[in-house]
Order: sequence, then structure tokens, then C-alpha cells
Amino acid sequence: MTDVLLHGPVLIAQGRQVQRDVPRLPGAAGREGVTSTICEHHAERDGHEPHLVVLGDSVADGAGVEHHRDSIAGRLASRMSDRLERPVSWHVLARSGADARDVAHLTQPASAQAQLARADVVVISVGVNDVKNLRTEEAWRVSLTKLLTRVTALAGGSPVILLGLPPIEALPAMPQQLGNALGGRARRFEAIAAAIVADYPTVRHVPLTNPKWARDKAFADDGFHPSPWLHKKLAKEIDALLA
Repeated sequence: MTDVLLHGPVLIAQGRQVQRDVPRLPGAAGREGVTSTICEHHAERDGHEPHLVVLGDSVADGAGVEHHRDSIAGRLASRMSDRLERPVSWHVLARSGADARDVAHLTQPASAQAQLARADVVVISVGVNDVKNLRTEEAWRVSLTKLLTRVTALAGGSPVILLGLPPIEALPAMPQQLGNALGGRARRFEAIAAAIVADYPTVRHVPLTNPKWARDKAFADDGFHPSPWLHKKLAKEIDALLA
């Protein structure tokens, strides 16, 4: 946290600027859905409809996207459907502003546990709020470990995809000094996450470091959240890992 405290007054001012100027975008509609049933006869062979759960923060919630058909949830379900030749359902468990502790709380209701228990794939987006809310590295380590332990237990042997943290300094809405300070924290949190994931055989970590994503059309209108274009790219990368 030293990098943040060192330039405290400037960063506080820039943080207030971001809070004032960056619009708060609602989450996407359609938290539950299913891909087209054009392959329905394939699913009838064994009665199984693959199920995707997307869990986490505002990225999982689809902030900046109108409908989850165009978020990671819908886009990944569509790709899985094409690959598996059967319909794929999705369910989103997310809350904007959630940090790792909050996301773990989202898994506590019986209904959430049931969704995770039937999941064939779980995608988790978490970490940005832990970074910007100045949680310590140890708190992040403990919270992420508890979250992954809980999710992997509920999901059984199904694959779990943990999205990496974005390069915060590259976000258009982020003032330079604040972005650099939070970006440095994010890289340290990323290293911790990668080390934790190594202890979970069913969890894969997807770093958000593709240079092709650092372009204007990658961001929603607030200059902070991913655009539908980037959700589509992320879904493609995740599906490639699952194939």
C-alpha cells in the first residue's frame, strides 16, 4: 500500500474525480438464459444440458452491456453450444462493487449453491474492488483462497476459470497517477492469484494482458468496464481453454 500512501493527497483527489465523473452503469439484463435450441435433438441423447455459471463483480454482472446475451455469460454459452452441438444454459451470480469476500457471500444461499452444483463451467471475475478499496495483499490472499475452495467444492470436478485483473493504468477513465498506483497493486495481486490457482487442479487463470484489447472499442461508455466487443473476445479465449 506504500505506493498509494506515498502520493496520498493527489491520489485522493483523483479518486474523488473518478467517483464524480465516471457514470455508474447498471448490470445487464437476462441473468438466466439458454442458447438457441437448434441443437436440441443432440441434448435429448443423454438429457444433459450443459450449464455455465458466471460469478463475481461488475464484469460478471455485465455493467456496460445491455443484455447477458452479449456478456461473457451469453457469449461463452453460445461458443460452448456450437462446440458441443447442444443448448447451453447460463446463470449469473454477481454484484457490482463486490470484492472477494462479497463474492464468497454470493455463493451462500441455497439457490446459488444449487446453480454451482449443476455447473459444467464456472467463470469468476474478482479482484479490482479488492485493489481499489486498498485491501491488503494478505487479505486478498486469504479471501481468494476461501472463495476458490468454496467454489471448487460446490462445483465438484467442473472447470473453474478465474479472470485476471486488468491493467488498471490503461483504463481510459483512470487518471495517470491513480492508474499507475492501482495498476502496480493489481500486478502484485495478479501474482498472488496465479500462485493460489496453482494449488487447485480444476482452476485456470486467464490473464487480461492481451495487447490487442487495449483499444477504445474494448471499453464501455464509462471508460472503465469492458465493452460487448471485449466480452466477446474474453469468451473466445475462455472457450479455447475449455476445448
